[in-house]
Amino acid sequence: METKSNEEQSDIAVIEGFDSKSANELSIILKRFLSSYRNKEKNISDREWLKNQFKIELPELSDSEVEKLSEECFEEIDTFDKNLKSINKTIENGGTKEGWLSKKVQEASIGQSINEFGNYLRIIDDSITESNAHMLRVVTNKDGSINQNINLDGFIAEQYHVNSFNMNAALNRSKHRAEVLVPKSGETYGKNSFDVVIRNTSNGKIVHQYQMKYGATAQDTIRMIKKGNYNNQRLIVPPEQLDDVREAIPSKTVESELGQTYKVKNNGKSFGKDNAKEMQIKVQKDGILIEENWNYFKTKELTLSIAKNAYIAGIQAAAITTGLDMVRGVISGEKFEVDETIELALKTGTDAGIKAAATGAVKVGVEKGIVAVIPKGTPVGVIVNVVCIGIENVKILGKVATRELTMTQALDRMGRMTTSMVYGLGWGATSSLVGAAALAWIPIVGPVLGGFVGGMVGYMAGSKFGEVVYNTGKKIANTAEKVVSRTVDKVKSKAKSLKRAIFG
Repeated sequence: METKSNEEQSDIAVIEGFDSKSANELSIILKRFLSSYRNKEKNISDREWLKNQFKIELPELSDSEVEKLSEECFEEIDTFDKNLKSINKTIENGGTKEGWLSKKVQEASIGQSINEFGNYLRIIDDSITESNAHMLRVVTNKDGSINQNINLDGFIAEQYHVNSFNMNAALNRSKHRAEVLVPKSGETYGKNSFDVVIRNTSNGKIVHQYQMKYGATAQDTIRMIKKGNYNNQRLIVPPEQLDDVREAIPSKTVESELGQTYKVKNNGKSFGKDNAKEMQIKVQKDGILIEENWNYFKTKELTLSIAKNAYIAGIQAAAITTGLDMVRGVISGEKFEVDETIELALKTGTDAGIKAAATGAVKVGVEKGIVAVIPKGTPVGVIVNVVCIGIENVKILGKVATRELTMTQALDRMGRMTTSMVYGLGWGATSSLVGAAALAWIPIVGPVLGGFVGGMVGYMAGSKFGEVVYNTGKKIANTAEKVVSRTVDKVKSKAKSLKRAIFG
């Protein structure tokens, strides 16, 4: 087997905190754990074995701590396997990954708002915070007192529509943002000036301008519009007045929400004159400002977006073969005899013990500072997911080699795994707070570390199997780039029809 020189090895280390030295040290622990598991006495359960191994490797932990660690490890592996089995069954029965995730999240989120969920959702969180700040500016005077303007509801409507657009633009990763055009200090509103504009944030150019007219009745709104000259402006009116205004002023583009051109809508939440007036009364009379929160977003819409992005991330992960390259550097021509225990586990799927042993090894590596890329004290459930995906990928690559799966089918399986993992971390037993923290670094670290662990397990099943995994992994990387590109295009072009098919 061809191996790489030390100089070549140094080029592989692309993640700070997990370099070739870390990989060498972790491989020793992995071999020790897997060898111990293979040679354990038959009358000792897997849980008892792992507890004893933790006690040997991490003697500073108490008996209760190692017992808890062992139990959590197997519980999380069981959760991962059940979620993966569940999403596969859904798809085999004609369902979709988005539908599966949406249903699971809704079940888990009953009575709860959706928590912060990784870097992507932090952007949405920021947009909500910004929206609330803008609304506060609208309803208060400079001295902090409540604005008692009789027409405050109109200003509230303006800001509400802008907030609605921007929060959903963040959700959909749109480059467009809306803003209320407020006169500078010392200036006044110009006659027929724009109320709201939508800008392309990549170049700052205005792509649409709007005039907001919220009369008490459709007739009042029509009268207000006819008194002005709003050329090159779209009109936003209360949804209950939309048909009447359109009929009365057919020459103008009249809408009830911003951004329909960009398919960034407010998820069906209409904001009528009564809504605006109700918010005005609550602010002026009771000092109550209605703030937006995670419940603003429909769970289905949010999970649809998460599922699409998780799936793409899973396919992209297949293109990262750094972990497999690191394995070849570590073994340096070492020959592994066929290990029937590991080989059988990988081929039959009865691999909970192998996953537990690998997880235990990585957990020890983390706590000893060997795998510094993962913070010490990281819950074992997070590590389980990284390890399980790595081992599942090895099993998939093995099936590609035997032609049980095509390259495209393999990538689809990898995408499903990531989707199910996102649910497990975000709303599973480890709690969504753990998921949010973990998902900030898993997309970067996970594929490399998981690939390394999976590759090591593959070689320990026998050098022949390990070589098959490595060679197939290198081949699948070329297919992955093409499939990712097609998938992204497909998501963009068919998002509307897909959403209709799933949600009606």
